[in-house]
Amino acid sequence: MENGSSNALYGPGSHRPAEPSVTPSETATTSEAEARLQAIDAEWRRAVLESIDDGMLLFDADGLVLEMNQAFVDLFGYTLDDGPFRPPYPWWPTEAEDADTFDTIRCYFDEVLAGQTEDREFAFFDRNRTRIWVRTSGTAIQHATLGTTHLRIVRDITREREAQRRRSAAADVSQAFASVDDLSDLIGIAEHGFGLLFDGDCTIQLGEDDGRYWFNARELSSPDSLPVEVQIGLDGSPSPDTIALRPGILLIPPAPGVGCRAWVQFPRARRLTVDEMVAADLLAAAFAAALSRLLAQQEASDHLTNLRLAVESHRLIGQATGILVERHRILPAEAFGRLRRASQHRNVKLRDLAEQVVESGNEPEDA
Repeated sequence: MENGSSNALYGPGSHRPAEPSVTPSETATTSEAEARLQAIDAEWRRAVLESIDDGMLLFDADGLVLEMNQAFVDLFGYTLDDGPFRPPYPWWPTEAEDADTFDTIRCYFDEVLAGQTEDREFAFFDRNRTRIWVRTSGTAIQHATLGTTHLRIVRDITREREAQRRRSAAADVSQAFASVDDLSDLIGIAEHGFGLLFDGDCTIQLGEDDGRYWFNARELSSPDSLPVEVQIGLDGSPSPDTIALRPGILLIPPAPGVGCRAWVQFPRARRLTVDEMVAADLLAAAFAAALSRLLAQQEASDHLTNLRLAVESHRLIGQATGILVERHRILPAEAFGRLRRASQHRNVKLRDLAEQVVESGNEPEDA
């Protein structure tokens, strides 16, 4: 029966051809050919990855990173030689840094491995633990040798996110300038608002010559207590330079009748963006308008007297802020925000509320 089937397959009177024999040399040649194809495949993958300007990762069905392009290395500082990399990856936030975001990213990664490809935005970290906002997208690929692989593009959107945050913060500060009705409150809002907006420590100088006063988060008793770099910054001139690394940004609000300068010292030198400079000009003008309005409303005509009162109020607000920072282990900006929200909610001047917190030790909402 077997022979009949064979003859039927090859035709009447035909004979089934003998199976070809494979010599050891031919087997070696086949293995070499497969190895060459795999090498070509790997080179092709690398060439594709390197042709993309955005960061790119290739990982298998278990999350093991197989390839990363130079753009990814440049963005995060990790190379394949630092691996092997499996989730949780070192560029994710750790549970200690941000447990909620870590859980969110982990769940999203499980969805990616399951074949979902929805674009998402996350805050990752480079090797120095500097936060980088990214938009991640990608697809699943069936690979002949590797099986299911996942290609992910990681696009740096930090500038885009920072621009959005800056516009939002600038709008909040401008609105606060327009509605504030107390000089000490205005100075506190400007100090914390400028510092938050430009990511640094803000020092405000009001007055001229021997009638100058300085305001910042530290207790200042004289110009000698200012750090040298802050003194240099306040004595400088605004610059439109967006190329060179700069230690800070100088704002000169055009307030008539009173000298006014604000210097924001950066934690480390960096470049300024065009949108930061535009925001600086707009906020300087808004601060000058508010300052002029409040000084004009003061019953006393002596600006220096008003500035002295503002100094005392500022010290009280700074002490209350320091109490909240120490008590709750929060940032000064967050502590000041609590004071200001409680002041607005209870319709109490910020200076008076700060005095109550300092004297009673109660929370701003209860003082």
